[in-house]
Amino acid sequence: MTEEPGGSRVTVLALDRWGSVLVGAGGPPSTRLREGESPDAGALRAFEERTGALLEELHLFRDGQPNHHVYYCDPDLEMTELDPPPGTSLRYVAPVEIDVAELPEEARALLTRFVVSSAYRTMFH
Repeated sequence: MTEEPGGSRVTVLALDRWGSVLVGAGGPPSTRLREGESPDAGALRAFEERTGALLEELHLFRDGQPNHHVYYCDPDLEMTELDPPPGTSLRYVAPVEIDVAELPEEARALLTRFVVSSAYRTMFH
């Protein structure tokens, strides 16, 4: 299967126990869906490819963006449990750090929308 250029994409917002979000240099794990691939399968694939970890559960975050499926979960993974591809660095970004974190603007905007959402508040407040 090949990724569809300009097709739908998926992003996974994985949280630790303090509500921080796992990101790499380009933001949270994200990819374009492959031809015939469901958003759920694409999200699981993207997360595994970028972190080396398998997720057991995902929740859909209704962000209102067409063709962008955003999922969230709280696997509370330790950095030692992750095995990203060579040359890739991962880190957790706390909600109070989003505005100053070195992230692409699109990723920063998504994280900001998520941490003020009822989905996030239900998990951590």
